Amino acid sequence: MTMTRTALAALISLATAFSAAAQSAPPEPPYRLVPANSIAANTHLILTVPLADRNGIDALADALEATYHVTLTAEWPLSAIGVHCLVMDIDRNTDVDRLMADLSADPRIRTVQRVQDFDTFETPYSDPYYPAQYALAEINAGPAQKISKGAGVKVAVVDSAIDGSHPDLAGRLASFHNFVDTQPADTLAEAHGTAMAGIIAADAANATGIVGVAPEANLSEFRACWQSPGGPGHCNSFSLARALNFAIVNDFDIINMSLGGPADPLLEELVQSAIGKGVVVIAAWGDGKTPAFPASGPGVIAAGKSADEGIPAPAVDVISTAPHDDYRYVSGSSVATAHVTGVAALLLAAKPGLSPQQVKQALEAGVTTRDGAPMLDACKALHSVMPDAPACE
Repeated sequence: MTMTRTALAALISLATAFSAAAQSAPPEPPYRLVPANSIAANTHLILTVPLADRNGIDALADALEATYHVTLTAEWPLSAIGVHCLVMDIDRNTDVDRLMADLSADPRIRTVQRVQDFDTFETPYSDPYYPAQYALAEINAGPAQKISKGAGVKVAVVDSAIDGSHPDLAGRLASFHNFVDTQPADTLAEAHGTAMAGIIAADAANATGIVGVAPEANLSEFRACWQSPGGPGHCNSFSLARALNFAIVNDFDIINMSLGGPADPLLEELVQSAIGKGVVVIAAWGDGKTPAFPASGPGVIAAGKSADEGIPAPAVDVISTAPHDDYRYVSGSSVATAHVTGVAALLLAAKPGLSPQQVKQALEAGVTTRDGAPMLDACKALHSVMPDAPACE
């Protein structure tokens, strides 16, 4: 704790180096400095005293050390405001509030404060719409993506056609499959599928548009629904069955179904086959008080706008990709489903081999309260399977 004057003298050369930067200023006497990152908020106080001659400052510093059992760590005149700044090292067992009160009452001392920490505010991505992606902040995706970005996880997006030429998706789509008609899937662009794909895995490294929840997931288009411009998407048992079958036999990790309808025996059999083979199936709750099919099926992870509708995730006015290089705001439990799928991809990339039930448990463990309502926290979910992962900051 105690640093002798001799020891402090070793710091004089450092102080001299610091002062050398002010080449145009008059020569200054050597002051005691240490690297700023060695001064911690919980162990140091900053005192200011009136500027005086150097001997007077030295005598005052000695007196303060003796009276308050603190150690002078660094000092520097702040001539712009006419004070001398003293940085004091305090013992970790000290009652800091009491010490600050005593120092504040000392007439020799002008001000006393704790060392504060500050942060720069650069956003982690340069995608221009990233600041508008409130949904990513709601699910704490930024810290989660420091742990996992979903790399390598195979996600089948069973939906309408995804615009594979969209700049935020062109490099993200591994394959295209059309279970509706014979048109080449990679030449089609429909609104719903394009929006869900963007939420799940929009490119985070292209400085364009938005960032997906799992921007390194291995996304594939499974066109099983069709959609007219401005209209809703439609699918049927036949197209969905073909898509599910393809996903199962080709060992996809996650099937995203941002859709729902009546109970369907054939589809139910396929969904249960997928879950039995370790495929995570995530589906939209729908608009009712009870879940639509397939979200209602055993083992299926339902997603909605609240905890009453499965895993709660952002579902209102979420910006995402739109056909023909465009972006739009989308709402609904489909949107929540895409967010949950993205987080599931983060989990599987971080912890390969998780079963569908384990993924569901991790998602449930990741639900926290945000702004007074339950909300999925991607980083918290990751910590439930990786307790030693970096903190969610």
